[in-house]
Amino acid sequence: QLEKEFEFYHLVLKPEGVLTSAAHFQGTREFLTVEKGRVRVTSADVHCELSKGDSAHYAADVPHEICNIGRGEAVVFLVDTYGRGSTDHH
Repeated sequence: QLEKEFEFYHLVLKPEGVLTSAAHFQGTREFLTVEKGRVRVTSADVHCELSKGDSAHYAADVPHEICNIGRGEAVVFLVDTYGRGSTDHH
């Protein structure tokens, strides 16, 4: 039996666009790299601003969001990693 431990996303956010997520399964982390634009990542009460070429990782088992804070489109690559044996991802 194969277990899904990773999910890959290519996100395009319009100016002022926001992707808001509820807490995922306990132990979930997200890894993000900005391909274009500027974003603000919030994980619980921690905030980080990132620009093209920047990367960050953060807890995703708490409410979190990615917000486009630039004037143009923002493009990011996102990887969710789940704890072994987890099937409840959201």
